[in-house]
Amino acid sequence: MNTTAHPAPVVVAVDGTDRSDGAVRYAIHEARRRRTRLTVVHVAPAALPVGGSMPYMDYPRDALVGVARKVLDDAVDRTRALAPDLTVDGVLRQGRRVVELTVAAAAGSLVVLGRETRHGLDRVYVGTTTAGVAARASVPVAVIDGDWQPTEHGRVLVGVEPRSSEVLAYAFPLAAARHALLQVMHVWKVPDPYAALDHERSITGEWVIAATRLLEQTVADWQASFPDVEVEISVVPGRPAQELVDAAVRADVLLLARRRRDVEHPGRLGPTSRAILGHPGAPVEVVPLTGVPKHAPLVLERFGEVLKS
Repeated sequence: MNTTAHPAPVVVAVDGTDRSDGAVRYAIHEARRRRTRLTVVHVAPAALPVGGSMPYMDYPRDALVGVARKVLDDAVDRTRALAPDLTVDGVLRQGRRVVELTVAAAAGSLVVLGRETRHGLDRVYVGTTTAGVAARASVPVAVIDGDWQPTEHGRVLVGVEPRSSEVLAYAFPLAAARHALLQVMHVWKVPDPYAALDHERSITGEWVIAATRLLEQTVADWQASFPDVEVEISVVPGRPAQELVDAAVRADVLLLARRRRDVEHPGRLGPTSRAILGHPGAPVEVVPLTGVPKHAPLVLERFGEVLKS
Protein backbone atom coordinates (compact mmCIF):
# COMPACT_ATOMS: atom_id res chain seq x y z
CA MET A 1 0.00 0.00 0.00
CA ASN A 2 1.31 3.45 -0.93
CA THR A 3 1.00 5.58 2.21
CA THR A 4 2.43 8.72 0.58
CA ALA A 5 -0.23 9.09 -2.13
CA HIS A 6 -2.71 11.91 -1.53
CA PRO A 7 -6.40 11.12 -2.07
CA ALA A 8 -8.11 13.04 -4.83
CA PRO A 9 -9.88 16.14 -3.50
CA VAL A 10 -13.57 16.71 -2.94
CA VAL A 11 -14.76 19.28 -5.51
CA VAL A 12 -17.61 21.66 -4.66
CA ALA A 13 -19.31 24.04 -7.08
CA VAL A 14 -20.46 27.47 -5.89
CA ASP A 15 -22.65 29.98 -7.72
CA GLY A 16 -22.59 33.00 -5.40
CA THR A 17 -26.01 32.27 -3.85
CA ASP A 18 -27.07 30.61 -0.61
CA ARG A 19 -28.10 27.58 -2.67
CA SER A 20 -24.44 26.54 -2.44
CA ASP A 21 -24.24 26.77 1.37
CA GLY A 22 -25.38 23.22 2.07
CA ALA A 23 -23.09 21.89 -0.69
CA VAL A 24 -20.09 23.60 0.94
CA ARG A 25 -20.95 22.15 4.35
CA TYR A 26 -21.39 18.67 2.85
CA ALA A 27 -18.11 18.97 0.93
CA ILE A 28 -16.27 19.95 4.12
CA HIS A 29 -17.84 17.00 5.93
CA GLU A 30 -16.77 14.61 3.16
CA ALA A 31 -13.27 16.05 2.82
CA ARG A 32 -12.67 15.59 6.53
CA ARG A 33 -14.04 12.06 6.48
CA ARG A 34 -11.95 11.14 3.44
CA ARG A 35 -8.89 12.94 4.85
CA THR A 36 -8.35 14.93 1.71
CA ARG A 37 -8.33 18.53 0.50
CA LEU A 38 -11.19 20.60 -0.89
CA THR A 39 -11.41 22.36 -4.24
CA VAL A 40 -13.96 25.16 -4.64
CA VAL A 41 -14.99 25.77 -8.27
CA HIS A 42 -16.94 28.61 -9.84
CA VAL A 43 -17.76 28.85 -13.54
CA ALA A 44 -18.00 32.27 -15.12
CA PRO A 45 -20.57 32.35 -17.93
CA ALA A 46 -19.52 33.27 -21.44
CA ALA A 47 -22.76 35.30 -21.56
CA LEU A 48 -25.03 36.31 -18.73
CA PRO A 49 -28.06 34.04 -18.25
CA VAL A 50 -31.07 36.06 -17.09
CA GLY A 51 -33.92 33.58 -17.71
CA GLY A 52 -37.30 33.93 -19.35
CA SER A 53 -37.63 34.68 -23.06
CA MET A 54 -34.31 36.61 -23.05
CA PRO A 55 -32.02 33.89 -21.67
CA TYR A 56 -28.66 35.62 -22.36
CA MET A 57 -27.20 39.11 -22.42
CA ASP A 58 -23.73 39.93 -23.74
CA TYR A 59 -21.26 41.61 -21.39
CA PRO A 60 -17.51 42.14 -21.81
CA ARG A 61 -15.58 39.02 -20.90
CA ASP A 62 -13.40 40.92 -18.43
CA ALA A 63 -16.46 42.18 -16.56
CA LEU A 64 -17.89 38.68 -16.23
CA VAL A 65 -14.57 37.23 -15.09
CA GLY A 66 -14.14 40.05 -12.56
CA VAL A 67 -17.48 39.27 -10.92
CA ALA A 68 -16.74 35.54 -11.06
CA ARG A 69 -13.36 36.03 -9.38
CA LYS A 70 -15.03 37.86 -6.50
CA VAL A 71 -17.67 35.11 -6.16
CA LEU A 72 -14.92 32.48 -6.01
CA ASP A 73 -12.65 34.40 -3.62
CA ASP A 74 -15.54 35.06 -1.22
CA ALA A 75 -16.54 31.39 -1.31
CA VAL A 76 -12.97 30.22 -0.68
CA ASP A 77 -12.61 32.65 2.25
CA ARG A 78 -15.87 31.45 3.82
CA THR A 79 -14.92 27.81 3.32
CA ARG A 80 -11.51 28.31 4.93
CA ALA A 81 -13.17 30.04 7.87
CA LEU A 82 -15.54 27.09 8.30
CA ALA A 83 -12.78 24.50 7.89
CA PRO A 84 -9.39 25.88 9.00
CA ASP A 85 -8.16 22.29 9.32
CA LEU A 86 -8.53 21.63 5.57
CA THR A 87 -6.46 22.67 2.57
CA VAL A 88 -8.87 24.67 0.42
CA ASP A 89 -8.07 25.71 -3.16
CA GLY A 90 -10.09 27.79 -5.60
CA VAL A 91 -10.53 27.13 -9.32
CA LEU A 92 -12.12 29.58 -11.75
CA ARG A 93 -13.37 28.36 -15.13
CA GLN A 94 -15.39 30.03 -17.88
CA GLY A 95 -17.88 28.56 -20.30
CA ARG A 96 -20.88 26.26 -20.09
CA ARG A 97 -21.41 25.22 -16.50
CA VAL A 98 -22.18 21.58 -17.21
CA VAL A 99 -19.12 21.14 -19.41
CA GLU A 100 -16.71 23.03 -17.16
CA LEU A 101 -17.89 21.39 -13.94
CA THR A 102 -17.66 17.96 -15.54
CA VAL A 103 -14.04 18.71 -16.50
CA ALA A 104 -13.26 20.00 -12.99
CA ALA A 105 -14.90 16.94 -11.42
CA ALA A 106 -12.51 14.59 -13.21
CA ALA A 107 -9.68 15.71 -10.92
CA GLY A 108 -11.62 14.81 -7.76
CA SER A 109 -13.11 11.84 -5.96
CA LEU A 110 -16.53 13.45 -5.50
CA VAL A 111 -18.18 16.59 -6.89
CA VAL A 112 -20.79 18.35 -4.74
CA LEU A 113 -23.51 20.60 -6.17
CA GLY A 114 -26.33 22.60 -4.61
CA ARG A 115 -29.80 21.38 -5.49
CA GLU A 116 -31.38 23.60 -8.13
CA THR A 117 -34.57 25.49 -7.44
CA ARG A 118 -35.42 26.93 -10.87
CA HIS A 119 -38.84 26.19 -12.30
CA GLY A 120 -40.92 26.98 -15.39
CA LEU A 121 -39.30 28.94 -18.22
CA ASP A 122 -36.07 29.47 -16.26
CA ARG A 123 -35.65 25.70 -16.15
CA VAL A 124 -36.42 25.36 -19.89
CA TYR A 125 -34.11 28.11 -21.11
CA VAL A 126 -31.21 27.87 -18.66
CA GLY A 127 -31.35 24.11 -18.12
CA THR A 128 -30.37 22.11 -15.06
CA THR A 129 -26.72 22.05 -14.08
CA THR A 130 -27.11 19.34 -11.47
CA ALA A 131 -28.74 16.81 -13.80
CA GLY A 132 -26.30 17.65 -16.60
CA VAL A 133 -23.21 17.12 -14.44
CA ALA A 134 -24.67 14.03 -12.78
CA ALA A 135 -25.29 12.55 -16.23
CA ARG A 136 -21.73 13.15 -17.47
CA ALA A 137 -19.23 13.20 -14.59
CA SER A 138 -16.71 10.38 -14.28
CA VAL A 139 -16.92 10.49 -10.44
CA PRO A 140 -19.89 10.39 -8.06
CA VAL A 141 -21.98 13.58 -7.96
CA ALA A 142 -23.60 14.67 -4.69
CA VAL A 143 -26.65 16.98 -4.83
CA ILE A 144 -27.38 18.83 -1.60
CA ASP A 145 -30.13 21.13 -0.31
CA GLY A 146 -29.06 24.68 0.52
CA ASP A 147 -30.07 24.31 4.19
CA TRP A 148 -28.34 20.93 4.73
CA GLN A 149 -26.65 20.40 8.09
CA PRO A 150 -24.58 17.37 9.19
CA THR A 151 -26.81 14.56 10.41
CA GLU A 152 -26.13 11.09 11.76
CA HIS A 153 -29.05 8.77 11.09
CA GLY A 154 -26.59 5.89 10.76
CA ARG A 155 -28.15 4.69 7.51
CA VAL A 156 -26.99 4.64 3.86
CA LEU A 157 -29.76 3.93 1.33
CA VAL A 158 -28.97 2.58 -2.15
CA GLY A 159 -31.48 2.03 -4.92
CA VAL A 160 -30.59 -0.99 -7.05
CA GLU A 161 -31.76 -3.40 -9.69
CA PRO A 162 -31.85 -6.99 -8.32
CA ARG A 163 -29.00 -8.22 -10.55
CA SER A 164 -26.92 -5.02 -10.49
CA SER A 165 -23.97 -5.33 -8.15
CA GLU A 166 -21.53 -2.67 -9.40
CA VAL A 167 -23.02 0.15 -7.34
CA LEU A 168 -22.43 -2.00 -4.24
CA ALA A 169 -18.69 -1.50 -4.81
CA TYR A 170 -19.34 2.08 -3.75
CA ALA A 171 -22.15 1.51 -1.26
CA PHE A 172 -20.48 -1.04 1.03
CA PRO A 173 -17.22 0.92 1.56
CA LEU A 174 -19.24 4.09 2.16
CA ALA A 175 -21.45 2.40 4.75
CA ALA A 176 -18.37 0.89 6.41
CA ALA A 177 -16.59 4.26 6.56
CA ARG A 178 -19.71 5.88 8.02
CA HIS A 179 -20.27 2.95 10.45
CA ALA A 180 -23.82 2.91 9.12
CA LEU A 181 -26.50 0.38 8.27
CA LEU A 182 -26.80 -0.20 4.51
CA GLN A 183 -30.35 -0.38 3.20
CA VAL A 184 -30.44 -2.01 -0.25
CA MET A 185 -33.75 -1.16 -1.87
CA HIS A 186 -35.47 -2.14 -5.11
CA VAL A 187 -38.71 -0.47 -6.18
CA TRP A 188 -40.84 -1.25 -9.21
CA LYS A 189 -44.27 -0.46 -10.56
CA VAL A 190 -46.39 -2.76 -12.73
CA PRO A 191 -47.25 -0.80 -15.93
CA ASP A 192 -50.79 0.57 -15.67
CA PRO A 193 -52.25 -1.36 -18.66
CA TYR A 194 -51.21 -4.62 -17.00
CA ALA A 195 -52.00 -3.76 -13.39
CA ALA A 196 -55.23 -5.75 -13.54
CA LEU A 197 -53.19 -8.95 -13.88
CA ASP A 198 -51.96 -8.42 -10.35
CA HIS A 199 -55.42 -9.18 -8.95
CA GLU A 200 -55.55 -12.46 -10.81
CA ARG A 201 -52.10 -13.90 -10.09
CA SER A 202 -50.73 -11.87 -7.16
CA ILE A 203 -47.88 -10.63 -9.32
CA THR A 204 -46.83 -8.20 -6.62
CA GLY A 205 -46.34 -10.95 -4.06
CA GLU A 206 -44.45 -13.14 -6.53
CA TRP A 207 -42.15 -10.30 -7.49
CA VAL A 208 -41.39 -9.38 -3.88
CA ILE A 209 -40.26 -12.95 -3.19
CA ALA A 210 -38.28 -13.32 -6.44
CA ALA A 211 -36.61 -9.90 -6.25
CA THR A 212 -35.74 -10.39 -2.58
CA ARG A 213 -33.99 -13.67 -3.38
CA LEU A 214 -32.06 -12.05 -6.23
CA LEU A 215 -31.00 -9.16 -4.01
CA GLU A 216 -29.89 -11.52 -1.27
CA GLN A 217 -27.72 -13.41 -3.77
CA THR A 218 -26.30 -10.17 -5.18
CA VAL A 219 -25.47 -8.78 -1.75
CA ALA A 220 -24.11 -12.01 -0.23
CA ASP A 221 -20.46 -11.77 -1.37
CA TRP A 222 -20.17 -8.13 -0.41
CA GLN A 223 -21.76 -8.79 2.95
CA ALA A 224 -19.19 -11.52 3.60
CA SER A 225 -16.36 -9.09 2.82
CA PHE A 226 -17.85 -6.40 5.06
CA PRO A 227 -19.15 -8.37 8.05
CA ASP A 228 -19.35 -5.23 10.20
CA VAL A 229 -21.87 -3.61 7.86
CA GLU A 230 -25.44 -4.41 8.81
CA VAL A 231 -27.59 -4.86 5.71
CA GLU A 232 -31.32 -4.40 5.32
CA ILE A 233 -32.95 -5.54 2.05
CA SER A 234 -36.16 -3.87 0.94
CA VAL A 235 -38.30 -4.78 -2.08
CA VAL A 236 -41.18 -2.37 -2.51
CA PRO A 237 -43.93 -2.07 -5.14
CA GLY A 238 -44.74 1.53 -6.00
CA ARG A 239 -43.39 4.57 -7.80
CA PRO A 240 -39.57 4.36 -7.55
CA ALA A 241 -38.84 8.07 -7.15
CA GLN A 242 -41.46 8.61 -4.44
CA GLU A 243 -40.61 5.43 -2.51
CA LEU A 244 -36.88 6.22 -2.50
CA VAL A 245 -37.44 9.84 -1.49
CA ASP A 246 -39.71 8.72 1.37
CA ALA A 247 -37.18 6.11 2.55
CA ALA A 248 -34.32 8.63 2.33
CA VAL A 249 -35.87 10.72 5.11
CA ARG A 250 -34.28 8.23 7.52
CA ALA A 251 -30.92 8.09 5.70
CA ASP A 252 -27.75 10.17 5.73
CA VAL A 253 -27.37 9.75 1.97
CA LEU A 254 -29.25 8.13 -0.93
CA LEU A 255 -27.11 6.44 -3.60
CA LEU A 256 -28.34 6.11 -7.18
CA ALA A 257 -26.55 4.31 -10.01
CA ARG A 258 -26.07 5.99 -13.37
CA ARG A 259 -25.96 3.44 -16.12
CA ARG A 260 -23.05 3.42 -18.54
CA ARG A 261 -23.70 5.16 -21.86
CA ASP A 262 -21.82 4.73 -25.13
CA VAL A 263 -21.05 7.20 -27.93
CA GLU A 264 -24.42 6.61 -29.55
CA HIS A 265 -26.24 7.28 -26.29
CA PRO A 266 -25.05 10.59 -24.79
CA GLY A 267 -25.00 11.03 -21.05
CA ARG A 268 -28.41 11.47 -19.49
CA LEU A 269 -30.27 10.42 -16.39
CA GLY A 270 -33.31 8.19 -16.20
CA PRO A 271 -36.65 9.65 -15.11
CA THR A 272 -36.34 8.27 -11.57
CA SER A 273 -32.96 9.92 -10.96
CA ARG A 274 -34.10 13.21 -12.48
CA ALA A 275 -37.20 13.26 -10.30
CA ILE A 276 -35.21 12.52 -7.14
CA LEU A 277 -32.59 15.19 -7.88
CA GLY A 278 -35.36 17.76 -8.20
CA HIS A 279 -36.96 16.80 -4.90
CA PRO A 280 -35.72 18.45 -1.67
CA GLY A 281 -34.58 16.03 0.98
CA ALA A 282 -31.59 13.91 1.93
CA PRO A 283 -28.25 14.22 0.12
CA VAL A 284 -28.22 12.22 -3.11
CA GLU A 285 -25.06 10.80 -4.68
CA VAL A 286 -25.26 9.65 -8.30
CA VAL A 287 -22.63 6.94 -8.89
CA PRO A 288 -21.45 6.36 -12.49
CA LEU A 289 -21.24 2.73 -13.53
CA THR A 290 -18.54 1.43 -15.87
CA GLY A 291 -20.33 -1.70 -17.03
CA VAL A 292 -17.48 -3.82 -15.66
CA PRO A 293 -18.63 -6.27 -12.96
CA LYS A 294 -17.13 -5.59 -9.55
CA HIS A 295 -16.34 -8.35 -7.07
CA ALA A 296 -16.08 -8.09 -3.33
CA PRO A 297 -12.43 -7.29 -2.44
CA LEU A 298 -10.05 -9.00 -0.08
CA VAL A 299 -8.29 -5.72 0.67
CA LEU A 300 -9.89 -2.34 0.28
CA GLU A 301 -8.72 1.16 1.09
CA ARG A 302 -11.20 3.89 0.33
CA PHE A 303 -12.73 7.00 1.82
CA GLY A 304 -9.55 7.72 3.74
CA GLU A 305 -9.14 4.58 5.82
CA VAL A 306 -8.43 0.87 5.52
CA LEU A 307 -11.83 -0.80 5.53
CA LYS A 308 -10.96 -4.45 5.06
CA SER A 309 -7.69 -6.36 5.32
